[in-house]
Order: sequence, then structure tokens, then C-alpha cells
Amino acid sequence: MAAWNPELYLKFGEQRSRPALDLALRARSILEGSAASPPALSILDLGCGPGNSTAVLAAIFPGSSLVGLDSSPEMIAAARSSGLGAEWIVADGAAWEPGRSFALVFSNAALQWIPDQAALLARMWTWLAPGGLLAVQVPGNGESGIHRALGRTAAGAPWRSRFADLAGTAVYHEPDFYFDALVSSGASADLWESTYWHLLEDRAALIDWYSGTGMRPWLERLESDAERAAFKDAVLEAAAPDYPVRADGSVFFPFRRIFFTATKAR
Repeated sequence: MAAWNPELYLKFGEQRSRPALDLALRARSILEGSAASPPALSILDLGCGPGNSTAVLAAIFPGSSLVGLDSSPEMIAAARSSGLGAEWIVADGAAWEPGRSFALVFSNAALQWIPDQAALLARMWTWLAPGGLLAVQVPGNGESGIHRALGRTAAGAPWRSRFADLAGTAVYHEPDFYFDALVSSGASADLWESTYWHLLEDRAALIDWYSGTGMRPWLERLESDAERAAFKDAVLEAAAPDYPVRADGSVFFPFRRIFFTATKAR
């Protein structure tokens, strides 16, 4: 699996953390509606990255017992260095089993990296204690300009031979997929979506953002910095018409996010 770069990821840390904050606030609202809800919760943050989403959870649920899990040793090393009081685990969420239950199973922008997301959701549901809450956010940007530009560029000359097996690296689903997956596990789901209009300083920032996430596996496949720079330039050229430059040189980066929650019966 391609290595993650926590420093590049956190270059846009505030923007990346905003959906996590919105989801955590919704989770708190739901859990506070239960008189039996404890003042401090046991919380799993699946796909915690460098710990920015876990820090959000620590702020929204003070005093809680936090577990942050990610498949990237680099991301977990960055999370540990943050000083946040949590248990940090390097593991593949597609195969890991906690051996305990949680009051809140939370995941922010991670499930798209798991091929069989329905199977993972079924397992996540079993990790909830009675009355526990599943709260998830996944990107819904499979049709965004930058993602489509990545696909067109990777499929064209001279790149296609390098990327023949990477087309399904990230898997994006629509809300009805998650609804059906949760219903099959016996859950009653609440789903919604938001589009965040991130204002970036210029078009080049689009590539910086995407290099830290969706473009990462493609860049890791290339052998030199010169090749990576050429590929980034080609993707940016292909994406440019979808991101008009504003009078001050900035560009809007609309980013669609899909959210869902489900509460387990007591």
C-alpha cells in the first residue's frame, strides 16, 4: 500500500477536519438524547489518520476513552506525536477485530479505501454496545472535476501502462448503497450530504490537496520526482476547466461529503 504523508495531509487540516466536527456534533446531539448515556464514552475512530479527527472527538466528548486506528504507520506515528491521550493502533480496518464494544464507532473519510464496504459496515455494527452509535462520513466526490481528470490522465498515453490495476483503489458509493448496507445489518439509518466550498489560494493547491489523498497511490507508482511532477501537471491541466480562477487568483474546490448515523437498540 502506498505510504501516507501526514505533513501534506495536514496542510489542509482545518478543512479536512470540518466534516469530522460536523459529524461529531451530530453524534453528541443523538447520544445526549439518551438519559442512560454515560458522561464519558468509549469511542473508536476508524481511519483516524494523523489524529485530527480523534482530536475533534476528544474536544466534543471530553473525558472519553479514545481508540484511533489506521492502516498507515506514518499516520499513527504523527497521531502519537500529537500528545493526544488515546490508544493508537496500526491495523487494517478491513480485517481488524476489537475484542470489545464501543459507545461510538466513528469514521471520517476512510471507508472509500475499503473494497467491501458493506462487509465492513456489518462488522462495525457488531462493535457497538447496546444503545451505541455508528457515525460515518465518506467522500462523495467520485464525479468531481479533479477525480475525473485523474482518471482521464491515468488512462491516457503515456501513463496507462503504469496504472492498469489502480482504477478501483478508492471506491465511492452513493447514499442508497450505505442505506441498504445498514438495513441488511438491522440498522435504521439517517443519511444526509453536504458540499463544502473550500477556497484554495490557487489551482496548484488542488494538486497539493489531492496528492495527500486520492492521487497518492498513482504518485507512489511512479519512479522519480520528475515523473510525479509531470503527472501532477497533466492532471492539473485536465482539471483546470472545472476550477475557474477568481479575480484574486484563488479557486473554489467544492467537495461533496456523505454522512450517516445509526443507533443500536438497547
